[in-house]
Amino acid sequence: MRTRKHRNGAARNAEAGFTLIEMLIAALVLLIGMTAGMLMITLAMANDNRSKNDSSATILSQMTLEMIATVPANATTSVTIVDCNPTTSSASHTVNTGAGGATLSSGLIDFTQATVSGYSMTYYGCQASTGDRQQTYDVRWNIKTLSSNAKLVTVAAKPIGGNTGANFLAAPVSLRMIVGI
Repeated sequence: MRTRKHRNGAARNAEAGFTLIEMLIAALVLLIGMTAGMLMITLAMANDNRSKNDSSATILSQMTLEMIATVPANATTSVTIVDCNPTTSSASHTVNTGAGGATLSSGLIDFTQATVSGYSMTYYGCQASTGDRQQTYDVRWNIKTLSSNAKLVTVAAKPIGGNTGANFLAAPVSLRMIVGI
C-alpha cells in the first residue's frame, strides 16, 4: 500500500476517501445548483403563462378592432361580441361604434379611469375544446372622429385578476387603426 505525506507530516493512505468537510462542501454546491434549477423552471412556467395571456389579449383587441371596423365611419350602429361566459345574460357584449369611449392618456387607453358604458366589456376567454374559462379580460375602446369619412379606433385589453408580482405583470395590449368608408 502506498502512503503519502500529508501537510502536517503524518502519513495518509492514498485510498482514504473524502473528509466530512469535503462532503459537506460538495452537498452545498449540489443544493445550490438544484435550487437554481428549480427557480429557473418556475420562472419559465410563469413567463409562459404571461406570454399566453399577452397573446390572448392581443387577439381579443384585434377581434374587437375588426368588429368596430366593419361599421362604416359615418355610421353609429353597434355590433355584438359573444364570449363563453357561463352566465348567458353576461355573454353578449354591445360594442358602440360612435365617437367617444374610454379615457386616453398619451394616445393609449387609461385603465386607471372608470369604465365607460358601451365602450368596455369584461370578456371571458375559454379553452376551445372544453369551454372552460381560462382568463377574464378588461377590454376598452375609444373612437375619435377624424372626418366624416374616417375615425381613429383605439382598443386595449388586459387580463383581470390572477397572480400578481413582477413575474406575472401583463401590460395592457393596445391597438390603433383608422377606419374609413
